[in-house]
Amino acid sequence: MQQFRRYSALMVGAAVIAISGPSLAQDTGPAETATVGLADIVVTAQKRATNIQDTPIAMRAFDSDAVLKAGVSDVNGLSQLAPDLGITNDTQYTKITVRGISSQDHSETADPALTINIDGEYINRPIALNASFFDLERIEVLRGPQGTLYGRNATAGALNIVAAKPKLGEFSGYATGSYGNYDAISAEAAVNVPLGEKVALRASGMHNEHDGYFNNGPAGRGSAGNTDAARLSFYAEPVEGVRAYVAGEYVDVNTTGIAQYGIVVANNGVLADPRYAGGIVDVIPSTPQLEGGGVPLNLDFNPPKKSFPLGDLGFTRIKQYAVRGRLDVDVGSIGTLSYIGGYREVESDVSQPLNGFVPTTFIQNYSKDSQTQSHEVRLSGGDKGGIIYQVGAFYFYENQQMAQGLFLPLAAGGSYLNYFYRPYVKNQSIAGFAQATVPLIEDKLTVTGGIRYTKDKKKGLYVNYGPQFGRGPNPPPIDDTTRPGRVEFEPPRLNEGQATWTLGFDYTPSRDHLLYGKVSTGYKAGGFDNVGAFGAEKLTAYELGSKNSFANRTVQFNVAGFYYDYKDQQIPVFLDTNIGNQVVNAGKSRVWGIETDTTILLSPNDRFTATVNYLNAKLTAFKTSLLGLTGPIYDSDPSTPGIQPFDLSGNRPVQSPKWVIALGYDHDFHIGDHKITAGVFTRFKSDYYLQPFNAAAERQEAYTQTDLTLEYSALGDRFSLQAYVRNLEDYQPYGFVNYVNAGGTTLINYVYGTPRTYGVRGTFRF
Repeated sequence: MQQFRRYSALMVGAAVIAISGPSLAQDTGPAETATVGLADIVVTAQKRATNIQDTPIAMRAFDSDAVLKAGVSDVNGLSQLAPDLGITNDTQYTKITVRGISSQDHSETADPALTINIDGEYINRPIALNASFFDLERIEVLRGPQGTLYGRNATAGALNIVAAKPKLGEFSGYATGSYGNYDAISAEAAVNVPLGEKVALRASGMHNEHDGYFNNGPAGRGSAGNTDAARLSFYAEPVEGVRAYVAGEYVDVNTTGIAQYGIVVANNGVLADPRYAGGIVDVIPSTPQLEGGGVPLNLDFNPPKKSFPLGDLGFTRIKQYAVRGRLDVDVGSIGTLSYIGGYREVESDVSQPLNGFVPTTFIQNYSKDSQTQSHEVRLSGGDKGGIIYQVGAFYFYENQQMAQGLFLPLAAGGSYLNYFYRPYVKNQSIAGFAQATVPLIEDKLTVTGGIRYTKDKKKGLYVNYGPQFGRGPNPPPIDDTTRPGRVEFEPPRLNEGQATWTLGFDYTPSRDHLLYGKVSTGYKAGGFDNVGAFGAEKLTAYELGSKNSFANRTVQFNVAGFYYDYKDQQIPVFLDTNIGNQVVNAGKSRVWGIETDTTILLSPNDRFTATVNYLNAKLTAFKTSLLGLTGPIYDSDPSTPGIQPFDLSGNRPVQSPKWVIALGYDHDFHIGDHKITAGVFTRFKSDYYLQPFNAAAERQEAYTQTDLTLEYSALGDRFSLQAYVRNLEDYQPYGFVNYVNAGGTTLINYVYGTPRTYGVRGTFRF
């Protein structure tokens, strides 16, 4: 806390200087020196419409033009807009890290640490994060726990995806398409059609494909892309005070698997590379019994990134069907009564090779289907200058069905080293919440307080198989109760409740300056795995921030500082092929940092942006044990077989670079009614780790990536033609790194980021 007090004093001092100092410069020059100011962005981060500069939340927001120009078609592309997000691809799953907080577990009962909403529809399953982004109004990235309004699983923050809505009385639309290297083809279009004076329809769709980014020898090119999506939505105002919106959406992904390069590190306890036969340090420290089969922490590799052989590319097939809607009814002076809900079905079938050598390849085969629904009823009211309140209830239900196995092609067609069935895993969450903002000094000082209580329930049925030799690619049937190695059991059910709250203030000395501070808590539900139950995560966050506009709103400078007290972080650790992952609670973590965002309109034709973030994150207490292992190399104590203690205290959490710096510059050239915009955007990340063990082979070195654009616009921006280069350096950071023990063979697998891409894009609006 002493660190936090020092940092708080620095933050308050910086905010006071920001509010007082530059304001004097603004008053000394004539107002007409700035003919154009920075545009206002309206967001709904507080579940009501506010200007982003008046919203006491550290956040970013990007409108439809920014998303189109950046070529963002899925959640992975967000790193081009928000470089401080850590985005990891693990086969079909996407994991997002904010301020060192993330969920690295993608098992059936795991939940993300970042709450995802599409038009208010709550998205819980990591596979659903790969839904395409198209025809959007904006994207909002909220940093820090949002436990009161957004509920459980918002320890890292919230990602709000807002689709473009139908507009009454307007016929409009757009079409855009691009072509680039790797034979990349993308197309997106939308049309808005009025149906009388009170109803409007909007239809949109997209297609995105590209050849594989990697030359994988006899198998072909891996990590190709092929996605189609469509959305049909209606908006109506049938009578005064009533607004209704409903949308249906379909997403189809049918492509190769993500290319992984794998290295055999050890086989049955013997290191594959004799250079490292001596002085072994385990990946899991403090386990001398593992010296014969552990992996050295200092063992590093230089895996190839452009070309490596695979025996099989695998495939990823995902289909999603969703319907969601919202109904708002004004109820006089009380306020507005709202219902927001959605239903989603996800069907996935994946075959993912795990190691990069020919011909023997471990292949992870799995299918995972889920049905989810979320419903929220909310009453909100009040006006600026008075009490503003929200009170409501939330319900979420999910049911999953999963089958998964690790396949090894050998004699007799191959064998499964394991196979797991989950006939059902059910997840239910019910919550009630209330939040109010109360003015203490009119138009100057307000206090906000909120509380939410969440009740979570989880249950499932597990069917586990051990090795199934000589079966070929056919998995063991789920109804064969006599097959050797078959175990069926119900894991311990989860039934827990948790209250989360927030208390904060915001002070507005003038219309262009905001100073805010808050204390808030976050909560991520516990669950169970093959071994047993694991507990919930809990986070208490302290934050101070300031948002400022200067020089007739041609300069914006925002700064936020935070300190996190993080308890019982859920971290998955791979045991062996018979058990899979075990999730353990990490004791305590300490996270603090400072973030700055600057935007300067140097002239009506010149725009400069800068982001500078510092993050200090550490696992301060992480002593625990893994259960379920037996055998001489795993038994740390003969009296307690199968218990393996380890200590990761002092390590850095996953995806936690100390420095993230991003700089951008755009210049407009005007030629009559035509405009040419040249832009450059570069981002730097210092080194970080992809796993909590902090092994040398799991470390991503510091790197820089730069994007260039040149765009021609005409007809009042109705037509544009853009040439772009993304990742000019052609640097591919690790997207995912993990050690895996498969049947006595220890592998390390690498997944890489996107290489340099370039192309042209044309857009027409009407």
